[in-house]
Amino acid sequence: MWLKHDTLIDTWDISCTDWFVVFEHGDMKYWWTKYLQGGFRHCWAFRWDGYNWIAYRPNLGYTDIEILPWGKLEDIEFIHKDIICSAIIRHKAWRKTSRLRAPFPTAFTCVEQVKALLGIRKWYMFTAYQLFNYLRKKNG
Repeated sequence: MWLKHDTLIDTWDISCTDWFVVFEHGDMKYWWTKYLQGGFRHCWAFRWDGYNWIAYRPNLGYTDIEILPWGKLEDIEFIHKDIICSAIIRHKAWRKTSRLRAPFPTAFTCVEQVKALLGIRKWYMFTAYQLFNYLRKKNG
């Protein structure tokens, strides 16, 4: 049976994303942190843009975007030594640019911002541990 392959014209509204998502213990002094899974209280992401490592660090009050001094793409295996974290998961996915991610307002948390960055549309995912389990299941 012959299947039609998508051409570039068929995929004009889809973009590829390739991020490394970092899960940390997080240094939070909020009352609700006692309900979060230990080791998975905060998440952020970084990626190779072809020239530099770019970090996207969302927080409750602000978001930092910075260029990291890690060297070349080939040095990826040494990066985990610079980060104190519980896990790092590589997530490669195709995002539809024509779809609304969330039609209703959401909290401005690190998980919501990383979900938006990755194009994940799971409204029931609130904690970094839930995001970790989703990415681990999705990426094998």
